[in-house]
Amino acid sequence: MPWADVSDVEAGDVVSILGVDHVFFDDVMRTGGTASWNDRNPGNIISSGEAERYGAYAGKHNDIFAVFPDEQTGFEAVRQYLSNRREKTVLDVMRAYAPAGHGANDPQAYAQRVADTLGVGTDTPLSALDDGQITVFAQEIQRVEGWRTGEEHGPVDLPDDLAQWLADHPNRAERLAADQPFARNGTVGEGVKNIQLRLNALGRQPPLVVDGNFGPLTGAAVKWFQTDNSLTADGIVGHQTWLRLAAAQG
Repeated sequence: MPWADVSDVEAGDVVSILGVDHVFFDDVMRTGGTASWNDRNPGNIISSGEAERYGAYAGKHNDIFAVFPDEQTGFEAVRQYLSNRREKTVLDVMRAYAPAGHGANDPQAYAQRVADTLGVGTDTPLSALDDGQITVFAQEIQRVEGWRTGEEHGPVDLPDDLAQWLADHPNRAERLAADQPFARNGTVGEGVKNIQLRLNALGRQPPLVVDGNFGPLTGAAVKWFQTDNSLTADGIVGHQTWLRLAAAQG
């Protein structure tokens, strides 16, 4: 594939720099849009064996979300997800799909929005919906999850900062060791280890377990760091927090 001339990047790989994701496909890189657009995953389906059965790249993910080779496959995955849960109600599905406590999810409100669009009640089983209604349900999930376009770049026109970063980290192990993901409670990945290692190096007590799982203890440590550095103490590691983490002296 064309990325071989840049580094050993593969389709489905995600490079994160200062909280900004760059998602690679066969001949294009996406960045700057919503996660669903960047990942060609209209429903923000979580990376799992099920997602892979629907066509997601095997073993690839952006935060917890699957990466699909094209938008059509990603949208069809939402339809298949719904079609395989015909015994569930609209509310059941939204409670499982967008559970309360994960970010700003409000499954009751999501279910009501979907039900209103379909002209049914939230207690309606999906078995009562026809194929067209399943498609509308999938479209509503895409709308709820957000779909804002960003930028696309090919192998010969990568942004200068990304091209330089790839040149500085030419193999997979080096990229993982330098990964700087947008991260918050619930994020799981190798890049979270870099946050935990950095906080430990800066004196967090007791030291965090470096497991790549952004849980409550990591969130508390991030808030500690943000407070000490006059940042908004929201426990989210984005662009500004990464800048300070990278520059701070231990």
